[in-house]
Amino acid sequence: MRVCFYGTDEEITRICRRPVLAMVGPRRSQPVVVFTLAGVSITTDPYGSLFRLAADLTEVHREEVTE
Repeated sequence: MRVCFYGTDEEITRICRRPVLAMVGPRRSQPVVVFTLAGVSITTDPYGSLFRLAADLTEVHREEVTE
């Protein structure tokens, strides 16, 4: 899935430094969902105050984590 994050330079840098992202899941049976980032591109807004990070997220399944 392709997603976009908007934030300051510091916030976008924090996201890019991490090999995986953990997000709160939609179901009680899966409270946290883990994703890897791929195809990352970063652009600035016309006013230069925020940055936009676009990336492909791939869900990491529990079997892959425990191996």
